[in-house]
Amino acid sequence: MNKFFKTVFVLGGTALAGYFGLKAYKRINGTVKLSKSLPEFLNNVYGEKPSVNMTQSMYSLIIKVGFCQETIDKYNDIETTIREYVADFYPELGKGNVNVEINIKSEESESCCCNGESHDEEGNCCKDKE
Repeated sequence: MNKFFKTVFVLGGTALAGYFGLKAYKRINGTVKLSKSLPEFLNNVYGEKPSVNMTQSMYSLIIKVGFCQETIDKYNDIETTIREYVADFYPELGKGNVNVEINIKSEESESCCCNGESHDEEGNCCKDKE
């Protein structure tokens, strides 16, 4: 009888771990797909490709989107559009807490080819001179 309960306990634990592992896989896979498709969707809707940064935790998803100031001033429904897109196309992510932050996109981070390297007085990358 003791062997029976041990077998049931091991099988139940394995099934439970597999269930939660599958849920975690679906959330991570959905986040990866969303990070690829969301900038293209927002480019089609608003005419500008934003900078998108996502952070996934256990029960929440934080989406930081950067647009230029003119686009933020012109459209005031950006957050609602993003929430509806996530809920419609990625329901496994929409079930949790989704935080959307709209920021102003910085031009210098988009145009710099140095990736954090230092610049000389003329604004050229220092690694180019070496």
